[in-house]
Amino acid sequence: MKEFISNLFKVSNERLKNPLIFSFLLSWLAFNWRPIFTLLLSDKIIEDRISYISENFNEIQLNLFYPLIFSIGYVLLLPYFTWLIEVLVQYAKIGRKRNLISEQLSDLRDKQKIAREEYKYEQEKAGNAEISQLNSNIQELTKVNTEKDKIIERLKIDLTESKKEQKKLEQYISLESPENTEFNEEMKSKLDKEYEEFLSTEVSTYFEEIGSEISQFKSIPSNVDKIVIEKLIYSGLVKKIDDEENQRVYYVLTNKGKHFWKNYVLSKRILSKQELERMNEPDDLPF
Repeated sequence: MKEFISNLFKVSNERLKNPLIFSFLLSWLAFNWRPIFTLLLSDKIIEDRISYISENFNEIQLNLFYPLIFSIGYVLLLPYFTWLIEVLVQYAKIGRKRNLISEQLSDLRDKQKIAREEYKYEQEKAGNAEISQLNSNIQELTKVNTEKDKIIERLKIDLTESKKEQKKLEQYISLESPENTEFNEEMKSKLDKEYEEFLSTEVSTYFEEIGSEISQFKSIPSNVDKIVIEKLIYSGLVKKIDDEENQRVYYVLTNKGKHFWKNYVLSKRILSKQELERMNEPDDLPF
């Protein structure tokens, strides 16, 4: 008997663990609480209680349909309802976390602003002590740079004057250098050949007049065409020198030109004094 009762409780316990049976039992108790209370707490004898319950609480809706519908709805809808609750709770947790993070970020931004302002303050505080020294250094450097600029300007002026003096000396040397340039035999032979070719050109017909003027006055005849002078310059026989200080132009013979002029002068025959006198005597011709 003891074993039977134990097995009965065990089976009942397992059945009660079934969610449908458990929910049906709870819903049946909820819908039929009045007959239960009447059965347990009424002052009437047990037969009268049973008769009263059978007569007044025998609706099949309360005894079967309503508890069954509630238990089935409970079993089917409870997981979804629980899931909805969990979703709402999770959404609320996420919202709280977001609000917390936003508050922390806002606090960090405020702390960063405060830190930047404190850094600026410390920089200004530390920099104010150095500003006067820096300004003094800047003034000293500016003064030094000004002196250096003055020195540079003086040096530029001296360099310009030196260049002018150098150019004057070069021009003077070019004008006054003696004709002592000597060529080797190979160069002389080459220049002599070029001189023979030069004599066959039209420019050579002006060479006597131009060479004499340059040798004596370091100038060119005013009646000679400028293109002839340019040809002599580009042929390497004559060199043009600009004297910017005196605003004059000089012409000198180059070494090549001096060699040509020497050959030209030495090739010319000079009449003797007697020949000149005979040429100047009047002719005794009969009228």
